[in-house]
Amino acid sequence: MAIDRPVLDENEEIFTEYFDILNYSKEFPQKGEQNPRAILVEYMRLTESYEKLLKTAVRISRMGDKAQKKLLKYKELMDTLRNIE
Repeated sequence: MAIDRPVLDENEEIFTEYFDILNYSKEFPQKGEQNPRAILVEYMRLTESYEKLLKTAVRISRMGDKAQKKLLKYKELMDTLRNIE
């Protein structure tokens, strides 16, 4: 059973790799793999991908926070300039 890949907009395209890994991980149990080593390898692959995704999410969050701080400073500056006039 293949899992449909979601349609991603341009902002979500950076997550394409993670959606692919998620789909593969969902399909993996259906393969009926019995070899513990193969299961461990897939588990390690999944945790490495999760770590990478988490780092990406933290980086995006930091960028958003920095942008928000800049916008707030500009807003305060604009408010100050309006009050001067």
